[in-house]
Amino acid sequence: MSLSDFVYVVAKAVSYLTLVLVVAYIFLVSFIPVIGAFALKWELSILPEVWTLNNIKFLFEDPFVLRSLYASLLIAGITSVFSTTVYFLVILYLFLRERSRWVSTFIEVAVLIPLMLPAILLALAIYEVYRPTFIGGTYWILVSAHLTIVSPYVFRNLFSVAKMIDMKTLIEASRSLGAGVLTTAYKVILPNIYHGLIGAMLLAFAVSFGDFEMANLLAPWQYRTVTIAIFQYFFKNAWNASAIILLVIVVSVITSFLVAYLSRKAIARYIEVVR
Repeated sequence: MSLSDFVYVVAKAVSYLTLVLVVAYIFLVSFIPVIGAFALKWELSILPEVWTLNNIKFLFEDPFVLRSLYASLLIAGITSVFSTTVYFLVILYLFLRERSRWVSTFIEVAVLIPLMLPAILLALAIYEVYRPTFIGGTYWILVSAHLTIVSPYVFRNLFSVAKMIDMKTLIEASRSLGAGVLTTAYKVILPNIYHGLIGAMLLAFAVSFGDFEMANLLAPWQYRTVTIAIFQYFFKNAWNASAIILLVIVVSVITSFLVAYLSRKAIARYIEVVR
């Protein structure tokens, strides 16, 4: 075996080993809370020594958990619908008005700013801005915070889909046939972009549902979210907290699969249109 062949074999083995270690670590971190949700006693063994369903039963009986789940679903639902609607209109405006490239670049950079700043800094800024207003002390202040943190994901998702389906050409074709703005948006753009819209909506829902930093600082007491419930119960009963984590994992996994499925549908639709 030559030296180059030996180096290739070693590099391939290292790559596979790294892949196995990364996957094993991800599964370990993800599934320990899943197993812990069914544990009653787990100390010095690989698997729990005593199994129980009481932790799952606890999810549907504890009023604080139910209230936090309702708050998370409400806030994430409003955030996902509102953010998707707003950024769809923004992208539609960019393509309809044929703005110059620097305007699009400016908007792309602006919506990415929340990714560059610490969440606690954003939360404090939002608190100072909205505390004196009518939404201070309501769940709307948390919705406004979540609209900020989901904006990079929603905008980039929708903007990528808009370029993929060549929205500019669709708009020009529609307007050349005499269609107005509303007709173009409703009968031409929406049928071609709705998979991307739903995918962006689900992505915003997942980010909002899993947020802790913003919720911990801004959520009023009657709208404490499910991630705060995890944090508080972790110090009382780790197995109950694991059951709540299992609930969040289930919602996140279902949302991720739906986003992946809709992304494939959007790509397939684009290929069909191109053909």
